[in-house]
Amino acid sequence: MEALAVQAGGQGVGSLVTPAVEGGKSIFNCLRHKYAYVKNIRENFDKLVKEEVYLSNVDADVKTKLERNKLTKEKTNRCETWLNEVENMKQEIENLKVDYKNTSSYFCGLCPFPSLLKLGKRIVKKTTEVVELRNQLGQITTMHEKPPAPPVPVIEKHARKKSDVPSFDSHVETLAEWLEDENLKRICIWGPPGVGKTKIMGMLHDRVGKSGKFDIIFWVNVTAEGRIRDILDEIWKRLDMKVDGNYGADQRANMISEELKDKSYVLFLDLDDIVSEIDLRKVGIHDEHEHGKVVFACRYKNNNICGGTDEEMNVQRLSDEDAESFFWEIVGSDLKSNPDIKPVAKHIIKECGGMPLLIKLIGNRLAKVDDPAIWRDLLSQLRSPTMEPQEPLEEVYKAFKLVYEKLSEEMKPCLLYWAVFPAGYEIFRDHIIDCWRAEQFFSSQRKLPRTRDRGHAILDEFVRKSLLEKGRKWGHFKMYEYFQRVALRIANLEKNFNFFVTEDENIIDEEWERARRVSLIRVRLSTLPKRPQCCGILTLLLQESCLAEFPREFFGYMCGLQVLNLHEIRITSLPSSICSLTNLKGLFINNCSQLVQLPSQIGDLQHLEILDIRQTGLYSLPVEIGELFNLKCLRVSFTEDVGKYNHVEEVKPMIPSNVIARLSKLEELSIDVSHSSSRYQNAAEIVREISELEELTTLCFFFPELASFNSFIRNSKSWKGSNTISAGNSFRSFNIVVGCRRNNPASEFRVFECSAEKHLRFYAGNEFPNAILEVLKQAKALELIGHQTATSLSGFRADNLQGVEACIVEECNQMENIIDRDQTSIAFQDDDNMGVEFERLKSLHICNLPKLKGIWRGSIESKSLCSLTSLSLKGCNSIGVLFSQGMIIRLSQLEKLEVKDCCVLKEIIEDGSIVESHSFPKLKYLQLHDLPELCSISHISLQWPSLETVLIKPCMKLRNLPHTIKNASKLKTIHCTEDWWNQQDWPHDTNKDDFKNFLSFI
Repeated sequence: MEALAVQAGGQGVGSLVTPAVEGGKSIFNCLRHKYAYVKNIRENFDKLVKEEVYLSNVDADVKTKLERNKLTKEKTNRCETWLNEVENMKQEIENLKVDYKNTSSYFCGLCPFPSLLKLGKRIVKKTTEVVELRNQLGQITTMHEKPPAPPVPVIEKHARKKSDVPSFDSHVETLAEWLEDENLKRICIWGPPGVGKTKIMGMLHDRVGKSGKFDIIFWVNVTAEGRIRDILDEIWKRLDMKVDGNYGADQRANMISEELKDKSYVLFLDLDDIVSEIDLRKVGIHDEHEHGKVVFACRYKNNNICGGTDEEMNVQRLSDEDAESFFWEIVGSDLKSNPDIKPVAKHIIKECGGMPLLIKLIGNRLAKVDDPAIWRDLLSQLRSPTMEPQEPLEEVYKAFKLVYEKLSEEMKPCLLYWAVFPAGYEIFRDHIIDCWRAEQFFSSQRKLPRTRDRGHAILDEFVRKSLLEKGRKWGHFKMYEYFQRVALRIANLEKNFNFFVTEDENIIDEEWERARRVSLIRVRLSTLPKRPQCCGILTLLLQESCLAEFPREFFGYMCGLQVLNLHEIRITSLPSSICSLTNLKGLFINNCSQLVQLPSQIGDLQHLEILDIRQTGLYSLPVEIGELFNLKCLRVSFTEDVGKYNHVEEVKPMIPSNVIARLSKLEELSIDVSHSSSRYQNAAEIVREISELEELTTLCFFFPELASFNSFIRNSKSWKGSNTISAGNSFRSFNIVVGCRRNNPASEFRVFECSAEKHLRFYAGNEFPNAILEVLKQAKALELIGHQTATSLSGFRADNLQGVEACIVEECNQMENIIDRDQTSIAFQDDDNMGVEFERLKSLHICNLPKLKGIWRGSIESKSLCSLTSLSLKGCNSIGVLFSQGMIIRLSQLEKLEVKDCCVLKEIIEDGSIVESHSFPKLKYLQLHDLPELCSISHISLQWPSLETVLIKPCMKLRNLPHTIKNASKLKTIHCTEDWWNQQDWPHDTNKDDFKNFLSFI
């Protein structure tokens, strides 16, 4: 029993000891685990910091990816939550770091075990959470495609209201149409400062913005300093792209391009201060962007400043009506009735030269000012070149000066020379070039042709830079009025460039002595000083003044004079003191109708190079002209009956023998003679003398007989010269009349805007002489009048007509077609190089051809008539149809069509022709006059996208005009009789009232 008891006791004790031991082990392990939190706290903290770095790197990578793709994609909501969790995690870790730092002081001393244990647990737990949060990214979609963005609101430019400047509205209409054309991607608006380019572009900007047709619209004012940076920054800003210093300019441009490649956009650039090229690819604007367009305004006619352009608009000064209306709107219309202010205002408006900016600046200064003295003072200041410019106008002065200073040293005096003329004065290009040459601005240009070519290039450059504008007459130019005042101010600050320009007839002696260039144009001069002391004067302009007589010694002290212009004054003779002008190079005494003789001293002008004595009362060219051995240009004209007025009994030849022959250095010769002159009997002798001239490059001459013309072409040393400018001859220009048309007064050639001045007029021929063909091959304008046998122009050969730009055919009684390809094919069937008729023809005038049946017969080359802009047909009473089907498709450039007095003409476009609705896309003006049998213009309704004016008078059988032109969107006026209009047939889909605003009854 004891043994059992002992055994049982031992078993009992054992049963008690085993749980105790197990419990002890558990406690030990727990204590050991807790101790590990404390013991390894530093290692665990380092591990947490390392995991935090990993998480931060992943976070940064996600954000970078989101930023790079922000243009096309956006982050998901889950990604947004994850990023927020990361930020919270970082904050919690920062708090842990603070606690860890505060506790670290106990590590080497007594151990507050509970605090360390708690911190150690937090560190381990946070490390686990960081790892889990980082790993979650693998199961998250961070980005998805952006939905289509709504249209970006347009920032309006608040441009000028519509009623202010009506002429701006038409510009905006045209530009808006260009923007709608998918093929037009670059549009240039150019013109001088202050003409309204920016205003027009602003109006267009707002109009396009309101239309909602583009996803986004940009507007950038580009400064001379900023250039590419201005454009890049503004586009970046408008696209709401984050500006980050980590992106270089190229990276930003690529990102912009990526964003815009599928968008429709317009970039408006104000480049008024920019004179050099801008590469738009550097700002992300690429031609490859299918729906992107660029509109830019600049001073210069585009010279690839923004790359090549598809369309260019030249904004010109306001019309007189618009300028006056705009001025009074700014000043206040109540002042218009003031009798003391109104006449002054007229001159002030003229000084503004139709420039909206000047009108606005000056108008604001005079607004509500009712004191006439202030108006008169302002006008005086505007006209004075010596006074300091007014502050509001200083920006215009600076704009001109900026462009002037960038000109070459050769161009600068050429530009300033315009200041010697009155404001707004129009000058023919050859005359201003003559003056430049005489003043020796072209020191390296010895030959006149080279001088002319250089002068043309400079004039073109001035127009392109908006320093000059083309005048109303062809070949004429003028400077903007205020620019002329600015140029005068600059000139008078230049050394040895003093100008004296006045409208006052009272001139003191000091002004003569001080000036280098004197302009008394249109001054009401009654007298001149007897002998002014002005050896330094270089230019003297007296044209269009009231001067009737020179003091005998007037030119005595003008030995330095180089240019003397006496155009259209009332003198009857020149004083003998003209012999003192030993350095004179240009003498212009044309249109002096009362000048009946030249002094013998004219022969003393040994340096004279240019002499113009056209349209005077001279009966005969003085023999002393032959002594002008350095003369390079002679222009002279005669009328038949001048001798009767001068009571000259002896019949003298107009040009004495051996005068022309002695002028061996002549390069340009113009002799204008009445066709019926009895004193032109020595024409053959003159032709012989002209033929001996070796330097001739320009000839204007009347050959009364074909034989003399043949002789010239055969024998002329200059025509056959080896120093060729163009194939076959060395002539730069010519106006040649061959054959005599009786009872026809002498007349100037009809002026055409040809690329070169090469005109041929052939009268009353009965064949096609080789000499005519040789000249025709060079001609740009052909007038065939009264030919007796020609049935078409095809007898001249196609290759001889290929370069003709203007053609007149009149009174050729046998002519049946203007061009007859069937005749050409027969006559030249063995010639493989026939060429293309009328490839460059711009203007065609057909008059009084009684047998004409058509303009074109037979096949028509694709290049024929492709440049024709103006067509006139008159007095052709055998033609029934104007245009065949083949012609219609070639007339894509036709702008003006006039048909008159053709009594059997029934159709403009032949019935049955396949006609596209978009035919005649550029036709603006249509006149149909006295066509009694005309029934139809077109058998289908055409689009007429450019048609503005229609004149019908009377064509009583034409009754379907409304059907024909109902789609003409730009129609402005229909001139017709009321009876004719009332008999028109109206299609069912046309509202008769829609045409009321266009009607103008005659």
